[in-house]
Amino acid sequence: SDLISYHFYREKDVCSKEKMFLHFILKSFLFSDPRVGNFFKKSFVIVRVCVWVCSLRSAYPCSERLKNAGFVWSPSVGHEELQQGLGVSVKVTVISEHFREPLTFTCDGSSTVDLLIYQTLCYAQDDLDHVDVDDYLLKVCGQNEFLNNYEGFFLSCSLTHGGVELCAPQHTSKQSVSKYLFHLVVWDQRVCFPVQINQLPRESQLTVTLYASALPPPGGAEEKGKQRRSIEALGWVTMPLFNFRVKHPVSSCKLAWLHKIHIFPHFSDFCPQYDFSRLDTISQIQLQDVLHKKSLFWLTAEDKRLLWEKRAFCQAESAALPLVLASAPRWEWACLPDIYALLRQWVCLSHLDALGLLHASFPDQELRRTAVQWMDSISDAELLDFLPQLVQALKYECYLDSSLVRFLLRRAIGDIRIAHYLFWLLKDALQDSQFSGRYQHLLAALLCCVGRGLREEFDRQCWLVTILAKVAQKVRDTTSSRQTVLREGLEEVKQFFSVSSNCRLPLNPALVVKAINIQSCSFFNSNAVPLKLSFQNLDPKGDNISVIFKSGDDLRQDMLTLQVIRIMNKIWIQEGLDMRMVIFRCFSTGRGRGMVEMIPHAETLRKIQVEHGVTGSFKDRPLADWLQKHNPTDDQYEKAVENFIYSCAGCCVATYILGICDRHNDNIMLKTSGHMFHIDFGKFLGHAQMFGNIKRDRAPFVFTSDMAYVINGGDKPSSRFHDFVDLCCEAYNLIRKHTHLFLNLLGLMLSCGIPELSDLEDLKYVYDALRPHESEADATMYFTRLIESSLGSVATKLNFFIHNLAQMKFASSEERPVLSFAPRVHTVKSDGLIRNLYVCRHVRTYNPSKGYAFVVKVEREGQQGAVLVQRSFEEFHELHSKLRLIFPSSKLPSFPSRFVIGRSRGEAMADRRKDELNGYVWHLVHAAPEICDLIYTFFHPLPRDERPGTVVNTLCYVLSLFPEMTWSPVSGKELGEVKLSISYKSDKLFIMVMHIRGLVSLCDGTDPDPYVKLYLLPDPQKTSKRKTKAARRTCNPTYNEMLVYERIPLGDLDQRVIHLRVLGDGAFWENTLLGETYIALKKLVPGQHWVDWHQLGTAGTESTR
Repeated sequence: SDLISYHFYREKDVCSKEKMFLHFILKSFLFSDPRVGNFFKKSFVIVRVCVWVCSLRSAYPCSERLKNAGFVWSPSVGHEELQQGLGVSVKVTVISEHFREPLTFTCDGSSTVDLLIYQTLCYAQDDLDHVDVDDYLLKVCGQNEFLNNYEGFFLSCSLTHGGVELCAPQHTSKQSVSKYLFHLVVWDQRVCFPVQINQLPRESQLTVTLYASALPPPGGAEEKGKQRRSIEALGWVTMPLFNFRVKHPVSSCKLAWLHKIHIFPHFSDFCPQYDFSRLDTISQIQLQDVLHKKSLFWLTAEDKRLLWEKRAFCQAESAALPLVLASAPRWEWACLPDIYALLRQWVCLSHLDALGLLHASFPDQELRRTAVQWMDSISDAELLDFLPQLVQALKYECYLDSSLVRFLLRRAIGDIRIAHYLFWLLKDALQDSQFSGRYQHLLAALLCCVGRGLREEFDRQCWLVTILAKVAQKVRDTTSSRQTVLREGLEEVKQFFSVSSNCRLPLNPALVVKAINIQSCSFFNSNAVPLKLSFQNLDPKGDNISVIFKSGDDLRQDMLTLQVIRIMNKIWIQEGLDMRMVIFRCFSTGRGRGMVEMIPHAETLRKIQVEHGVTGSFKDRPLADWLQKHNPTDDQYEKAVENFIYSCAGCCVATYILGICDRHNDNIMLKTSGHMFHIDFGKFLGHAQMFGNIKRDRAPFVFTSDMAYVINGGDKPSSRFHDFVDLCCEAYNLIRKHTHLFLNLLGLMLSCGIPELSDLEDLKYVYDALRPHESEADATMYFTRLIESSLGSVATKLNFFIHNLAQMKFASSEERPVLSFAPRVHTVKSDGLIRNLYVCRHVRTYNPSKGYAFVVKVEREGQQGAVLVQRSFEEFHELHSKLRLIFPSSKLPSFPSRFVIGRSRGEAMADRRKDELNGYVWHLVHAAPEICDLIYTFFHPLPRDERPGTVVNTLCYVLSLFPEMTWSPVSGKELGEVKLSISYKSDKLFIMVMHIRGLVSLCDGTDPDPYVKLYLLPDPQKTSKRKTKAARRTCNPTYNEMLVYERIPLGDLDQRVIHLRVLGDGAFWENTLLGETYIALKKLVPGQHWVDWHQLGTAGTESTR
């Protein structure tokens, strides 16, 4: 603990308070001598130091230094103190404005004050020839007296191995604290454990925890009596029980005719191996159920007994090794031969499976050495994906010199990327108070290995990060004129680049920058006020590098989430499924600060939706219109929609598995190319924000109707929605095959200090989301129901709307409104002055939705002929809404009402609105206060207007280009298609009804409520009827429902035929037949899945047999 704190002042800088802080930690080393007296002899060293400290306590005058007893000018430890000071070390941490990072060194406790000052100056001064130690002053700051608030101190001592207690903890008696110059608690008590030394594993750990009872608050005796005394843990320490150099503990026993006989354990190389099929059926089922748990965290005592008993039958399942070893009953030396024999005969694990052997549950050195050996084949690129977990696994090494440490240092020497990320991961881990000492040694070893060039590079990066952190803090603390404060602060960054010609960004060593573009830098209006920084690329042909620098936010959780999503994406690609995911980097450069990569050409869903007003989150068309605006041609738009379908499916799967919450529309972004991605992962593993007792995130994941609108190409389901559901289910099942990998990745991070990943309940969230015990068919049905639940959730849109309202206070008054459907802004200078506007007629439209659009003739000065543009009534209403943000309502013409009684899509209504819109556009041109850029943008031809021959001399010729469109239903006997997945196993016929596409609407033009009814022919008694639920108002329903027929002999399949009927669900009348088909099962191969589309026909048509 911190006993003494000192301030160092330079004499000539005393008044200006330029100071360096030195924190001394005095450590007393207690040896294994059982005599308590030796402990008190060494404690006298601390007593004398404290006496010396008390002699220095005084006020702090800034003048007359010779009269100031609070400063030390000469050696303060005499000869006697030197004799007694042996074995006492002083840990010194120097914090100074002259240093970019704190410095820590250790010196002997008998060092003089002059020597301590001189040693400090070695780090602060380049040239010590002209430095006078007498120019520096020392002042004592005081002691920590928190122990005065406790009483009844006692120690709890326990022996553990892999986090499991080897025996019951032993406690000392309760003692009170004595105060004489310092706090002292004396127990004078021996602690004995009821276990023999030769039964302890070599990696046994001794943990000593200090407990005390908190003193009650001040008050009467009666109140104190009512207070229940709570016992608190004040601190703890864990250390290896055996020294690093102990090779094997030796069992000893005394005999009558011999003084002592030594018994060494013998390691066998044989472990029996049997085929799994030799087990009886019940044992096979039981063992499979245990192996499907995929993780050692949820193994029960019965599971462990079964696994260890049947371990010889599990070797065919190589990934089961962590489960089997976790089931070993004991790890004492007598049990190691069986464990090591099993380890040597087991098939080599893949480097991904070997991660599971580096968890805290496996401290055995031989086991960890084998796991590192199996990981040696991993490529450098793959190693980068798992580097954070390996850095955390260093905590679980019993000794510092381990195979894992040597492996990481060797790979860091061979690849600059590994060295770069390992440096920053170790530097961030220094904040872990329990393991900071170990990580300090590892960081020092890394810096020694990588060479001078990289050391200087790391120093520049640390300097840059420190400057940016100071700038971010100043911007966040400023309530007004933040942009001015930002630009002033970035001048220091500019000076940094004048000293350092270039610097690699911690975010990615491949990003080398040479300057900062101050004019392009800004900040975000959020609570942490992140900085948006633009750096000049060292590569003259490269674009500027834009990053976000955050200070005040812990980015380790974002970093872990993006790492897991990146690994998911690689799994999908390896399986031949490219989900078009947007992968960006996020890196923590210390607690509370870090960098995030910026994705260009992307916008948040909130900004896209509010282009349609503050209620834009409740509308279906904003996303589709925005993509159409940035992808004007049909080919571009189709490609953008395809990218959206794939990336949206990937986001749904990833965010569900990781339980990512706080999903408002500012945390979801969309690129102009159609790629959707999520940002800001401050809540995950189901830790949702709460409104009182109500979870803010109510849906399984974010999938809203405006996203479905893009996928379907309208407001009704289409066959593309079937593709989306299939993509989601396939991606979900692929990740489920690697359940053990993701549990290992997250399990290794349990001790990293992330608040929302701290115990097994957090890890169990991912386990429950992946459902490893279910079949692929069950998982497909389950995820389909999740899609339906998310799409039908009103809470998500309401959450978006509330966030829109909350963000209105951050809206800048300088932001000009824009039209959601216009890709760019047009002005009078670019287009020419509008002379006249006239709404010629209305036309029927069917894409993207049924309704009427209005053809407007636009006449401009200097332009021959007129130009026709086509706009919907909703687009006119958006123009009016945006104009009201610029001009007062009194200055604008009145707009036709949007609300009508009866059918608003009728032709009579379109005629009436045409006349009303004519009056509106006439006032815009002739009576409005001014024709602003918004009006010129509205009437500028869009790509949909620019058909050949649109610009014409006469109105009649132009109108001929817009003929009336008619619609007719599908003719003939083809009434759609149904997609089935049929399989046969163990006398059971499984029929999954997946999708239907292309159903015909009902006679009244409405869409049916279709459901599927099955019969397995021959069936004279009509007992084989099975049916799905009814879908609502769609011609392209999705079901993903499993219908099962049991007790179907294999020999009967050739004679069996599926009679499938699609019916429209009627509430008060007979159901309508929408189509049917017959499917012979002759083609079905037992054990395989037959997935195909089957044509539907009318009743009485030839069967498809």
